Amino acid sequence: MKNNPLVSIVVLNWNGRRFIDPFMASFEKQTYPHSEIELLFVDNGSSDGSVSYLEKNYAATPNLRVIKNGDNYGYAGGNNRGMRHAKGQYVLVCNNDLVLDKNLVSELVNVAREKNAAATVPKLMYLNKPGIINNAGSRLAPDSDWPVYEDGANEKDTGQFDTTREITAFCGACVLFSREFLNKVGMFDRKFFLYFEDGDLSWRGQKAGYRFFYAPKAVALHAHTGSTTEGSPIFNYYVGRNRLLILLKNAKFKVFLRGLAKTLRDHIMLRLKNLYRALRGRYSKRQAWHEFILSQKMLWATLLLSPYILLKRWRLIKEETL
Repeated sequence: MKNNPLVSIVVLNWNGRRFIDPFMASFEKQTYPHSEIELLFVDNGSSDGSVSYLEKNYAATPNLRVIKNGDNYGYAGGNNRGMRHAKGQYVLVCNNDLVLDKNLVSELVNVAREKNAAATVPKLMYLNKPGIINNAGSRLAPDSDWPVYEDGANEKDTGQFDTTREITAFCGACVLFSREFLNKVGMFDRKFFLYFEDGDLSWRGQKAGYRFFYAPKAVALHAHTGSTTEGSPIFNYYVGRNRLLILLKNAKFKVFLRGLAKTLRDHIMLRLKNLYRALRGRYSKRQAWHEFILSQKMLWATLLLSPYILLKRWRLIKEETL
């Protein structure tokens, strides 16, 4: 590789001390010239000693910088704060619960340069499920009330995704951005906080005419939901809220209304049904009440954020850029 561009790797951390050693071991093995990599370890106000552990054990790592946000700004806000410190021509956003193949950075940059890609993603494999795909590129479904799908999710890897191809959306767990893209289209919408912020940025990029690619020779192992657990209250809250927000911001209004109708059905009618069942002794009263309260919080949060999202949709509020 000639004239290697500088790559800024942004790794967001929140109480992920257990992930530091595996990630750093894989980072140190990268075949891409380390003189052309800067590693930005961005901490979202961890309380588990992550920062002190990193500073003590990896102080000699070349071009390592620690960015202390001082508070938890979520995936979107935390990464945005980290990316603002990036100097590279390319910015590689990585979850902290990844183990990188030694050629990951090299392969991502190769495809990005060859295809003039705004965003390039690797093949993500589950760390604890050998041979099972987590993500092999994502795709937008703009006419669906569930607008983003992951290709290859939970499939056994038999080589079916071993070809470089254009994609319409990217997974934020590991994605290489061009600086131009982040300057023109913007970074993540910080109001999303957690989940669907990558889908929103993908959608905005597609509308602006930018192209995204999947690089199959770039591979990373992903612990998946290292900071939150799928199906947990925080997961359900942000996924439920942000599914409506991404539709309100980007989709046709009829698609948003269809999604809203389904959400109201699931989070009002079904929750009331479970409360009734609980009164009849057919469902846990504590569980029914907890689910109902969480649903109402999610719906009110969506309502309160709707004016902001509409102003973003009509471009009366600009997106954050580098």
